[in-house]
Order: sequence, then structure tokens, then C-alpha cells
Amino acid sequence: MADAAFAEVKEYQIRRMLMLRTECSVTSLEVSARDGKDLFSAGCENVAHYPDGVEVLCPDTEDERECTILTRKREFLHLHHLKP
Repeated sequence: MADAAFAEVKEYQIRRMLMLRTECSVTSLEVSARDGKDLFSAGCENVAHYPDGVEVLCPDTEDERECTILTRKREFLHLHHLKP
């Protein structure tokens, strides 16, 4: 029971981090493991900058300050030429 509550808090922290540091409006969030670290994969409403979503890697499962956003914001500059 305590593990489920801990996971919910962690997801909230990741959602907050993405809201403050990126232009990703999180629509979905999945958790997996990579090399003993938590890997969060978020789906974004804003597919213009994050068409494949955002990945966040957390080496310390108890401290969200150690988390790193792996996905860079993408800009499609050639699309600006299509504006009238």
C-alpha cells in the first residue's frame, strides 16, 4: 500500500517538473526502469515541440531534484516559411 502512494507522489512531481520546465502539457505518463533508474515517458498534448513525448530519467527514486529531462524541445523552423 505504501508503494502505491509513493508512486503517485513521484508521478505528480514529474508532471509538475514538465509543466514548469517544458511546453509539454502531459496527457499520459508511464513508468519503467532503465539500469536500475526510473524512466518516465510522458505523452504531450503539444506535439509541435514534442511529437514523440518527453522522457525523464530519475537516478534517485527518493529525490526528484536528481531527475533529468532527456528529450529536447524540437523546432521545425521550415514551417515558419509556410505562414502567409
